[in-house]
Amino acid sequence: MGVRAFIYFLLSAVVLAEPTQHDAIPVLLRRCVMCHGQTLQDGGVDLRTKSSMLASKAFVPGKPKDSPMIQRILSRACPPDKNISMAGIERMSDRELQTLRDWIAAGAPEVEQVLKPQQVDPEAREHWAFQPPKRGETPRVKAANRVVNPVDAFLLARLEAKGLSYSTEADKLTLLRRVTFDLTGLPPTSAEMAAFLKDESPTALEKVVDRLLASPAYGVRWGRHWLDMAGYSDSEGKRNADMVRGHAWRYRDYVINAFNADKPYDVFLIEQIAGDELVDYTDAEAVDETVIEKLVATGFLRMAPDGTSANPVNRVEDRLQVIDDELQILAGGVMGLTLKCAKCHDHKYDPITQRDYYSFAAIFKAAYDEYNWLTPQAFRNQWAGSSRRHLAVALPAERKAVEDHNAKIDAELKPMEEQFKTIKGKERGELKKKIDALKAKKKSIPLIRALWDRGESSPTYVSLRGNPGSPGPLVNAALPAVFSEKPFKPAAVVGANKTGNRLALAQWIASPQHPLTARVWVNRVWKHHFGRGIVSSLDNFGKIGTPPTHPALLDWLARELVENRWSTKHLHRLICTSAAYRQSSLKTETAARLDPENFLLSRMPMRRLDAEELHDGLIAITGRLNPRQGGKPDKVQVREGGYVTGEPGEGGWRRSVYIQQRRKHMMTLLETFDLPAMNPNCVTRINSTVVQQPLFLLHDKVVHNLTRKLATDLQKEAQGIEPVVKLAFERIVNRPPTAAELKQTVAAMKNLEAEYTKAGKDGQRNKALAEVCHALFNSAAFLYID
Repeated sequence: MGVRAFIYFLLSAVVLAEPTQHDAIPVLLRRCVMCHGQTLQDGGVDLRTKSSMLASKAFVPGKPKDSPMIQRILSRACPPDKNISMAGIERMSDRELQTLRDWIAAGAPEVEQVLKPQQVDPEAREHWAFQPPKRGETPRVKAANRVVNPVDAFLLARLEAKGLSYSTEADKLTLLRRVTFDLTGLPPTSAEMAAFLKDESPTALEKVVDRLLASPAYGVRWGRHWLDMAGYSDSEGKRNADMVRGHAWRYRDYVINAFNADKPYDVFLIEQIAGDELVDYTDAEAVDETVIEKLVATGFLRMAPDGTSANPVNRVEDRLQVIDDELQILAGGVMGLTLKCAKCHDHKYDPITQRDYYSFAAIFKAAYDEYNWLTPQAFRNQWAGSSRRHLAVALPAERKAVEDHNAKIDAELKPMEEQFKTIKGKERGELKKKIDALKAKKKSIPLIRALWDRGESSPTYVSLRGNPGSPGPLVNAALPAVFSEKPFKPAAVVGANKTGNRLALAQWIASPQHPLTARVWVNRVWKHHFGRGIVSSLDNFGKIGTPPTHPALLDWLARELVENRWSTKHLHRLICTSAAYRQSSLKTETAARLDPENFLLSRMPMRRLDAEELHDGLIAITGRLNPRQGGKPDKVQVREGGYVTGEPGEGGWRRSVYIQQRRKHMMTLLETFDLPAMNPNCVTRINSTVVQQPLFLLHDKVVHNLTRKLATDLQKEAQGIEPVVKLAFERIVNRPPTAAELKQTVAAMKNLEAEYTKAGKDGQRNKALAEVCHALFNSAAFLYID
């Protein structure tokens, strides 16, 4: 017996000298239930329980040699050689076979396993993040004139304690550029700049924030932040083939629409964790937009890399890795818990045991069952039908249109197929081609990449040292004991054949009393506005996570979120209208000495445009942005040398979130500027500064073409060198040039014109202006948000 097994014997499990069903069943789950389990029962044999085995006459108690199950394993009839490595099928090891023999020889005894309640150290529950957030009193500060809302009071209280205050307020155009990129991922237009400068009312910024939050571009920008955390991708990853996920885009659209609608964050979470248990999708005539939306939302838990469509990487271990990735995306991204650290052993720092990990995984077992697996891609054999991880659910009108279309084709096919039976030779071959071509025109019911409860699941055993071949105690669905020691109760669901486990979990996570959920979300929103979270470790609120710089503010924001119908847009209004957000990035000598890392926010941090802002900004400024939103992603072109770009459509390129997000073929521009490969997700972006970035912008042909188009357009709006240079600055860096910049740029443009004239080239003015525009796109004034 291993050390871990011995510990479990001492602490939690009843272990008998003779083997029990808890020794035999895990072996059968790993080796046999692919063909003799919940979905498939070859020969009418079900090997999941002792009673089903006896009903199937799979063994004779006390007589392993006379048991058909043992005989077929020894003769290598089960599994057949042709099935080895398919759907995770592997031969039983000698040790596993001996376990079955011993169990049958002992009469196949069954025992009820009794696990003692877990004992949680009371001090572990005292960790700040495990206590419900409380709204504290708003501090009183000396610089009351700098307080726009309570956010400022909390920040200024810390600053004043250090002898500091806010930096000066940023000028209006700097502020407009900052808030426009932050909320929409796009630069402000000339008209928006003029309107903001003209508005001298005290609520001018508030009006801008409201306008931006009402823009469809807001959902694109903030949906992208969530998609990072969810690990969104239009391909499976794991293998070189990087198979395309043809229906993942519907989840992307769900997220963007949810942000635009300001869907309450608690509802947003519940739909993504257990949307299938909120609706009954089995009645095709009763399906409506709500049913579709709830099913699409569960795509959140189908985003992790998954290569299990291919037999060599469809073993139990490969499936468990997919489950582990999904659990960590949820636990880390939504609750700030490093749950994965307890997969192989008790968490070394946080009060999360290995038993907690597997009990938490058991909540998902009726949807994510490694022993009754749904492959991510469509392929056919006796274990997997077509599109196993997708639901064919559509609105009645859509379904009827498909059925009517296919009925017409069937009517055309019928006489052709009758004729096919009677002819031979060349005519038969030509008719076969016509029949195949007509069949290819048939349509399918729209598919949804979803996670759904199947009403039952395999038992969950703790995997000692993380090895599924070394089963420990049997566990049931449960929350981590540090949060609740009460028995886990499934929620009431809509529809039949559902366990209600995930819905119960979702309701617990999204409850106003949950200590982590609101804190983790407001912290993530804060990070995207100020460059760093109040807790820097966004996915780790545990003991070795970074302590909050402003714990009282974090709790105040968490309660503010909950008490304002979990409105994310409410958070944006608070943050983006605060005096803290209006600061300039100017660093005084005192601030550099007393707040060198800007943890206290004595100034606004400067940041570089991220990959999407750069791409989308380039095409927006140059007039090549196609505003169409939603739908299937635009394909990418992989050119010679590995250069990858999006395919432009009518009017140009769509925003980068609508360009196919493949793990193996990322757009070169986006990858160069740190678009992450989702393996499995991205908690926080890393903005690098490497030589490839300026070289890309300097030499890329697409960027050159865009600058030439912009130069042509600018000359239609302004006449003369100085006016057109001013307009170029306004469009690209969203401010007028300084006197020195104007003088230098005009002189440079004149010199360029002279050189082009001397070289005998046409369009000297356009070429010179294109060079100026190109230089501005390469400048820090464009690439950085002040």
